[in-house]
Amino acid sequence: MKRRSEPVDVNVTRGWPVVIRRHGRVYRVRSMIDYWMVQGKWWADEERRVYFRVSTTGGIMDVYRSGARWVLASVED
Repeated sequence: MKRRSEPVDVNVTRGWPVVIRRHGRVYRVRSMIDYWMVQGKWWADEERRVYFRVSTTGGIMDVYRSGARWVLASVED
């Protein structure tokens, strides 16, 4: 998997990603592989992130939400 940290547009249905837009391309989520939560240093007000590993039409991607934006954490082509 290649590590990334780039903003992406994500369409969500019932809290789950269903479409990811990256570099002008649209990737449809085929299936949810896994999801997990990472809690930073809570005493330092670091955010809690919920990661989603999804199988898309462009490969396997890990995305998470940071505030109002979505971030692509990694991609496997």
